[in-house]
Amino acid sequence: MSTQDSTKLYCSICKRRAKGFKNRSGLQRHETLKHASYNTLPSHVRSVPNSELSHLKKAIIKELQKRLKNHHTAVGKQVFSIHCSEDAFVSIFKNHITRYSPCGSSYFCSFKGEKAFEEVGKILDDENWGERNYGRGQLSFVRLHMPEIENSNYEQSAKKSKTKSLVNGEMTVQWKVTGGKDKENHKFEAGSAQFRFFLDQCQI
Repeated sequence: MSTQDSTKLYCSICKRRAKGFKNRSGLQRHETLKHASYNTLPSHVRSVPNSELSHLKKAIIKELQKRLKNHHTAVGKQVFSIHCSEDAFVSIFKNHITRYSPCGSSYFCSFKGEKAFEEVGKILDDENWGERNYGRGQLSFVRLHMPEIENSNYEQSAKKSKTKSLVNGEMTVQWKVTGGKDKENHKFEAGSAQFRFFLDQCQI
């Protein structure tokens, strides 16, 4: 019976752990190539009080609303991050996580389509989470769906733009631990959720 090399890292997802990896980056590449759709949540995640989840949802909406600006130059890709625990993130988005990486301890969600706006509203307990009314018919909002006719027009204008990947309407959310360490190996790390979306505007 073969034994594993204690100096190597092994994939916790594979049923057969015959192949080991010399470093974490190699294991991460393996996960990305072989387990891109793996989303079985880990057993160590604990429940979080509803009061804490409610506060986090309001904090997410607050940070998002700050980016729904009215000026035409604001139209395009928006990004923001908010610190939160792994337990809280999973408690809120658990039914919508499309990928979990044991190696990177990261989670990924994607929202797009005709019913995506309503879906996120239910998650965050706010049906107007992704729109901001400036009065006089001016509305800034998170674009999660693009009608076919409008999409063709946007694609033409976005060919030379970095926003092209999000122009057809999508919001991605990724949680992971970020940080660093000093010369004395003192680590400073914290988990945070990063939101990426496309800001659009219209007259109503």
